[in-house]
Amino acid sequence: MEKVIALNRKEWAEKIRRSAWACTLILAVLLMLLMGARRTYGAGGLELNTDYPGISVKPGDTLSIGLTLENATGTGLDADVSITSLPEGWEAYLQGGSYEVSRVHVNSGGEGTNLTLHVTVPGELTEGTYQAVVQASAGEGVSDTLPITFEVSQVNAGKGSFTSEYPEQEGPSGTSFSFSTTLINNGLKNQSYSLSSNAPAGWNVSFTPSGESTTVAGIEVEPSQSQGLTVDVKPPEGIEAGEYAISCSAVSADETLSTDLTVVITGTYGITVSTPDGRLSFDAHANQTSDLTLNVTNTGNVDLTNVSLTSSLPSGWTSTFELEDNTIESIPAGSTTQVIVHVTPDADAITGDYAASFTASCEETSASADFRVSVKTSTVWGIVAIVIILCTVGGVGYVFRKYGRR
Repeated sequence: MEKVIALNRKEWAEKIRRSAWACTLILAVLLMLLMGARRTYGAGGLELNTDYPGISVKPGDTLSIGLTLENATGTGLDADVSITSLPEGWEAYLQGGSYEVSRVHVNSGGEGTNLTLHVTVPGELTEGTYQAVVQASAGEGVSDTLPITFEVSQVNAGKGSFTSEYPEQEGPSGTSFSFSTTLINNGLKNQSYSLSSNAPAGWNVSFTPSGESTTVAGIEVEPSQSQGLTVDVKPPEGIEAGEYAISCSAVSADETLSTDLTVVITGTYGITVSTPDGRLSFDAHANQTSDLTLNVTNTGNVDLTNVSLTSSLPSGWTSTFELEDNTIESIPAGSTTQVIVHVTPDADAITGDYAASFTASCEETSASADFRVSVKTSTVWGIVAIVIILCTVGGVGYVFRKYGRR
């Protein structure tokens, strides 16, 4: 009996020893697997990439560059993201969703996590290559970096511009027009621009820098800067109504910029009434017709039509114009039409000065001229008056001679 029990103890001891070895072996295998997995995790894992690792930019650009952070570690993890290198004077930040971020969660496999790199390029740059570096790190060697290069050249710096906010203005002849324009140098160096215009003959065009009073024929603009210019345009006197195009140019050694301005001259209406010698007076006799020549002049820049003539005379006076219906059919712009008017004072008009007015009017304008009319006594009646006076004097003398001694 004791032998049997001893044998059983040995068998159980052997089984326990074998089980212990099996457990040890299993633990060793598991440990090796875990160590192998840990090595894989540390050797690769994160990958940071973009579809646009090289970009051409110009001064003042604002860029939004899409990035993707992928995780191949086999398990989700949190990664720190940052911009580790940026050119001096540049500004940048990372965005995830609607937030500026510095740490993101990345699931294993799949499409990864999307980020956006926002970059603001300085307004002043020299030609060359610039680089920004973005890094993602989950610690323990699990990290990746992504360099992005930016090329700046004179070509991609962009062409300048010469523009006007309100390039078309209108007004009557004699009006001076003022246009506010902006000259922009988008290049990478100072530009000296020569200013000129191709205005029609007789027009005066000048350029004045904003905030100054002195006109200039040229101006220097720094890179990526703008310069305001006031363009003053003065048409010649008496210019006809119509639309006039004026092209202004700014020419430098590298580019020719231009802006097109338009001036619309609207119709101006004017009329005067006078005489060929300019005198506004004439003589007349009671109940006798006197002829007066009137000059009716169109002083505007648009032809006048249906110009009617009227008069304002003392009571009992009459006037007649040598015109059908007292109307001038047309007076071209700048032209003069002569009209004869017959004036007859009243039969009872006595010697003296009288006022008479003559008016020319049409739908657009009118004008009047006031005259002084000197009415003279008729020569026949003057002789009769002298005879009466002489007879009266003679009669008085006769009476004194005949009866003076009594």
